[in-house]
Amino acid sequence: MEIFKNIDIQREETSIGFLIEEALEEKAHFAKGGRNTLQIKPIIKNSYGVITKENEITRYSVTLDVDYKLFDKKTKKIALTNKVSATSDYSAAVTFTGFATEIARKDTYERLADAIAEKIITEILINNSSEYSL
Repeated sequence: MEIFKNIDIQREETSIGFLIEEALEEKAHFAKGGRNTLQIKPIIKNSYGVITKENEITRYSVTLDVDYKLFDKKTKKIALTNKVSATSDYSAAVTFTGFATEIARKDTYERLADAIAEKIITEILINNSSEYSL
């Protein structure tokens, strides 16, 4: 996977942006200061799944949409642009503490970042172009 050694990741300074960058770097060896830039822009959407008779929300569904583009830093020529999405759920039962709910939410975000990273890396490999693979 030599292709990733020429790609630098550019992300928004958000916690989910950090998680996606971390997941990408775990799966492939991206370069700091590479010739090309992978720009990622995540958007999180939350929805509520199950509401009890007591009007307590016990299930959350989280969707992570990420717009990304891969481009040459100098010429700004875009080699790849796409949008990927992943959805996951977590529970927040009435019997859970706030801490347990927060851990469940964090785990969900990490799962989403991991799924998104896999999709982005797969797309880059599928669309491998000699323009950015040297």
